[in-house]
Amino acid sequence: MSEDVSFIREREQVLQLAQVEEKEIIDIGAGPFARLAVSKHDCYVTSVDVSSVALEEAEREAERYGVTEKISFEQENAADLSYGDETFDIGICFCVLHHIPVDQREAVLRELFRVVYERMVIAEFTAEGFEELHGTSSYTPVDLAWLEEFLSGLGEVSIHPLGTMNAYVINKR
Repeated sequence: MSEDVSFIREREQVLQLAQVEEKEIIDIGAGPFARLAVSKHDCYVTSVDVSSVALEEAEREAERYGVTEKISFEQENAADLSYGDETFDIGICFCVLHHIPVDQREAVLRELFRVVYERMVIAEFTAEGFEELHGTSSYTPVDLAWLEEFLSGLGEVSIHPLGTMNAYVINKR
């Protein structure tokens, strides 16, 4: 699988916003994000997904890149994580919320906030970005006004436009 420049650039921008260097992070939604975090920022990642198939694919990819020693692949329901409070330094949810049923999105965000110590970063598509990538899918786009309002209830939010998506950074400390 070849990766285009924007594929890497968007993820790298989110990693920089999250300040993950040498941190322990939880990544909601198994995929290439975890291996990029490890290979470029020397952090430890717990990659969680409800799908065992997605976890197996992500683990195979991490093996191809030689970064499996710093990634734990765990099957979890992001709306009800099994981890204790403030287990991870950083939490990241990169373009995953639109894959989650609308009625579970708030629980996922609350759980992610609960299990992180320093900050969390939520990246989600703008309307244009969603249409471009998932316009014909059965996924429901995330209402970004709702997302911003909800995250503001958790703490101070900074918003970073990244082309076809926005990244929301919420600091706890």
